[in-house]
Amino acid sequence: MLNSNVVKLAEVLDKLCVEGYNTIDKCDIISTLEKDFECTWDNDLLNAEIKGLCDNKFIILKYQDEDVLCLTFTPAGKELVERIRIARQNEQNKLKSKKLVKKEQEAITPVATTSFDPSAPLSQNEIMAGLVSVSSVSSKAPKSNIKNFLISLLGGILGGGISGAIITLLVLLL
Repeated sequence: MLNSNVVKLAEVLDKLCVEGYNTIDKCDIISTLEKDFECTWDNDLLNAEIKGLCDNKFIILKYQDEDVLCLTFTPAGKELVERIRIARQNEQNKLKSKKLVKKEQEAITPVATTSFDPSAPLSQNEIMAGLVSVSSVSSKAPKSNIKNFLISLLGGILGGGISGAIITLLVLLL
């Protein structure tokens, strides 16, 4: 039922059509297919694929001659075009995310390779070595520790209570 030719033709027709019936030159359809998808179609292939779209009730063909088609999309055809559009968008998003991951990996790699410069003064190399070791240590530190949280909470309560009591005594006595 659906093959790549049907998908390509549906996309091109959607691009060339507006709401309602549309009169379209066959040469416009063929040239758009060639420009957008780099594929060569002839009139016979176009007529066969148009017939397939009609048979599957994606379009309604009002009339057709050697040079011109008059057609409109059915609700099923509009849904087909929308699904194709969503699939293309998902494909582009996947490509963008792959490119983004690749850029992030490339950005991380040079930092690790240039962390030590033998031509730099010794003090700069020591600083760079310190930064590398600090970043490696901080990445190994535990993210959360319940004991540290409870001690911090207790300190906050005691500190706040003691300072509040001192302020209250000062206000009452002065």
